[in-house]
Amino acid sequence: MLIRTTLRIEENLKKSVEKRALETNTTLQDLFNVALTRYLEEDAKKQAKRIIFKTHDLKEPLDNLKRADYYPKL
Repeated sequence: MLIRTTLRIEENLKKSVEKRALETNTTLQDLFNVALTRYLEEDAKKQAKRIIFKTHDLKEPLDNLKRADYYPKL
């Protein structure tokens, strides 16, 4: 859904965007929507925290363990 709003932007920025819109055969509206969407997506990625899993070298591979190695028989 699109809504109407008013923005005040620098004159040279508007001229650059108008030029780009003509070159790419698109509208100012589309360029601003794409630019704002990208900005918000990049900002969200920066805010996301990276999860770091710490590992430990146990000196022997553990890919041959069986269920009985973890759970004793009752």
